[in-house]
Amino acid sequence: MKKTKHILLILISANLLISTFVFAQQKAVQYDKDFVFRDGIYITLEDFKNNNPIPTSQIVSKSNKNDRDFLKRVLENSTIQFIDNTGNQQEIKTNTIWGYCSNGSVYINHGTDFNRIVVIGGLCHFVATIATKVANDPFAYGYGYGGFGYNPTPRYVYSTEQFILDFQSGKIIGFNADNMEILLQRDQALYNDFKKLKRKQKRDAVFLYLRKYNEKHPIFFPE
Repeated sequence: MKKTKHILLILISANLLISTFVFAQQKAVQYDKDFVFRDGIYITLEDFKNNNPIPTSQIVSKSNKNDRDFLKRVLENSTIQFIDNTGNQQEIKTNTIWGYCSNGSVYINHGTDFNRIVVIGGLCHFVATIATKVANDPFAYGYGYGGFGYNPTPRYVYSTEQFILDFQSGKIIGFNADNMEILLQRDQALYNDFKKLKRKQKRDAVFLYLRKYNEKHPIFFPE
């Protein structure tokens, strides 16, 4: 038993050394407006961070892959089929994927749709439509599973809101003065400046401080 554990520890240590070596050898480039994102589907946030989507060439679809809106059309389906790196066909539910990149623009899955990330950086910014469930109408009648009668169909109200994707943690939060103040605590100088502003000034300055933060804290992608 001890011998087995010893061998296991040796294998784990070897894998860690290999991973560290590969990471050290991998070149990274700082993101700027000229950075080119590869088109394809991001199953996870890490796929986006590694600029490593499932390419359109591996997506199984009858749609024309030369169409600029190919990925948008594919994502209108409830599931996506693709060929993985081992040559096997896989299927995944569309509503579970993190996002996609089309024609160099990145889209994130949030709210009712995929939304373009307009500002990319340590703090990314995008706009999304959110559906909020409201109380059922107690007088709602219509056709349900049991025929015509009381049919408490869920009702939703929709609102367009601004969001921040925190590149570091992957969390998505509302883009407002309160959340910006919390995020700026990572940078003491920016936090102190923002803290001095009055309430209205903070609301008016959120985009300014978003830009300042991103300039001071660049992000990097594999080359």
